[in-house]
Amino acid sequence: MYLLLISLLWSVPFVTQATPPEAPPTGQAPVVAVAEATAVDEEPLYMMRAEENLRFGSGVDTGREYYDVVITTRPTEGVLIKLPYTQKGGRFTFDLHHRVGLDDDFGLPAEIMTVVEILTGGTNRLGTFTILDVVDQNAKFDEEIDRISDAEIDRYVTPLSRKTITIDTQPGPQSVSIVGRDLTIARGAISTRIDVPGTRIAMVSNFKFEEVRAVNPLKRGGPGPPP
Repeated sequence: MYLLLISLLWSVPFVTQATPPEAPPTGQAPVVAVAEATAVDEEPLYMMRAEENLRFGSGVDTGREYYDVVITTRPTEGVLIKLPYTQKGGRFTFDLHHRVGLDDDFGLPAEIMTVVEILTGGTNRLGTFTILDVVDQNAKFDEEIDRISDAEIDRYVTPLSRKTITIDTQPGPQSVSIVGRDLTIARGAISTRIDVPGTRIAMVSNFKFEEVRAVNPLKRGGPGPPP
């Protein structure tokens, strides 16, 4: 009889009870996830739509593409870049350079001022940007470029200097176009201003796009309650 009772007890499965979630301490408000803007870099998010004949070359060490910027008022003729659709906007950056032909007749030293413009949505302007430098006989770009063209006219052409341009973009789809406005070269008291449409006056490179997103602060570290 006892053996039968023991056998029956061992054959009954044990039932475990789930531990209820721990309640927050008395008087403490529940934690609410608040959306906060942050920048997340997911290269390459943009699409380059510039004409192939604007591509000057690529950096030997970095592999970055360099594009010529021409004087124009038409976005399709500039360095056209399609940005991704975003719900909260983003941040687009690129490096701006002078574009000069440093042959023996260039005349050094010289002060060079290059002005470009950013267009979007047809002819809407996002801003005008200037890079200004004094160039002498020791001028040299900080990266060797593997050139696309081996034409004699481009033999002495080089980018010079570097300035990072930052643009905050709006939510939704957006395309931007980098176009040239004018180039001024000053040698002593003599200045020459170039604003003829179709003239290549600048270069751009190192394109980056960061999308603004919402994050859950519960997943981030932060100060907690005192022990």
